[in-house]
Amino acid sequence: MPLREGEIELGKPATPGLFVAGTDTEVGKTVVACLIADQLRRHDPFASVGVFKPVASGCRSTREGLVSEDAEQLAHAADFDPAIGDLSVVNPVRFKAPISPAMALERERRRLDWRAIDHALSRLDGACDRIVVEGVGGALAPIDAPPEGRKKPIATTLDLMVAVGYPVVVVCRAGLGTLNHTALTCEALKSRRVRIAGLVVNGYDHESRDESMQDNLRWLTMLTGASVLAAIPRGERVWDVRAIHPDLRAAIDATDFGRICKGAR
Repeated sequence: MPLREGEIELGKPATPGLFVAGTDTEVGKTVVACLIADQLRRHDPFASVGVFKPVASGCRSTREGLVSEDAEQLAHAADFDPAIGDLSVVNPVRFKAPISPAMALERERRRLDWRAIDHALSRLDGACDRIVVEGVGGALAPIDAPPEGRKKPIATTLDLMVAVGYPVVVVCRAGLGTLNHTALTCEALKSRRVRIAGLVVNGYDHESRDESMQDNLRWLTMLTGASVLAAIPRGERVWDVRAIHPDLRAAIDATDFGRICKGAR
């Protein structure tokens, strides 16, 4: 899966998959990506589910190097086969500082290792039956350092979505403010002809005092043209993939995510 010199272009995977993006940081992308991977594994116990977090920041230091908690959660949810690879395949590019990847790279005076991302994705493509990809930050979060001389645009998570080529599940918040953020995100995706698989609303509470929450589900579809695939109920602030609550599984099972997985080629 070669990269063209000087371009952000990954080999398009033939394996069916989905890209999980968010309207912002800390919106619940990892929770939703884990729930989708868990569903794929439960619905077909003999299938190999690949999970991919191309870039992660805020990683912890270990003897083996930097480790992303998100990548660990994804690998556990998918029951990722260690014969395919370790966490360096699940998450090939890692940064310690809890800042945007572009800022981290600028500090280190280097560029994003697109070849490492391409190599890891190729490994998953050749060994898995389904792949769930999780982005970083919002759609326009910068993920590469500014080009020398800044004559070219700074690469963003949206560029990563385009490069991977999978349909995108947009994770958004349930309450006040979500209409604007979600509509802007979907407009950005449409401007680059990215396929939107649908929306997953995270933190939904039918008993909330937020008067907008009940109508937001309907208005999100009216504004974006994308269907709400699932409404994930508000849960504990600390989420543990090793003990997924039945209510979360029931919410994500409102949609068969295996059916909407598609290959990028």
